[in-house]
Amino acid sequence: MARLRKGTISRRTVAALKTDRDTTFWDRDLPGFGVRVRPSGRKVYVVQARARGEAATRVTLGVHGVLTPEEARRRAALVVARVKAGEDPVPEPLSVRLAEGPTVAELAERYLEEHVAVRCKPRTAEGCRRVVRKHVLPALGRRPALAVTHKEVIELHHGLSAFPAMANHVVATLSRIWNAAEDRGLVPEGSNPCRLVERNRERRRERFLTDAEFRRLGRVLDEAEACRGVSVHAIAAIRLLLLTGCRKGEIL
Repeated sequence: MARLRKGTISRRTVAALKTDRDTTFWDRDLPGFGVRVRPSGRKVYVVQARARGEAATRVTLGVHGVLTPEEARRRAALVVARVKAGEDPVPEPLSVRLAEGPTVAELAERYLEEHVAVRCKPRTAEGCRRVVRKHVLPALGRRPALAVTHKEVIELHHGLSAFPAMANHVVATLSRIWNAAEDRGLVPEGSNPCRLVERNRERRRERFLTDAEFRRLGRVLDEAEACRGVSVHAIAAIRLLLLTGCRKGEIL
């Protein structure tokens, strides 16, 4: 059984595959997912899976060039999940099958309700809801989740190129939505279309108070200290933050 020596099936590894006889190279990350390479250079994605006590089933996914490695991987994960569940691997045209199941909006709604609302702090939760509402839903909300392609996610990311950090944040949020859906069995494992999306390089943002701002803040703290009803402990904590440069959590 031929296995890729390095990494997994990707655009780069598939493009480099050559052989003098029909050979199927198998992926290391998703068992049963492979690409069949012929001496002519034609490359076809396949998947092979076996239900307990049954003979192995092999399904042809599509031709390389028409189908991207990322799309082939997602289709392979769907076939493997169906075979292991004892179902017909391709009960009807794959395009019809991909259109079934939850939409991206439905996955996002469950993620916000079952994960973000329960585990995240209010400010973090509001930021996540804003990203979903402003970027994820307008672009992909109505799309069937299993029909979303790697290319669509790249286009979403590229469309925010004027805001590199936000573009990364949107893709990261969409990826977390997908991971949560995989954990709950709403989509097959390995179907995350955000996989291998190259993120933008971000600049660290730092902001220091000017001398004038320090003096102004000092006057405000002095005035607050002279007033009743203002916590002296809070004022002392602010001064300690200014003098030491510690994080808020290290002081409070």
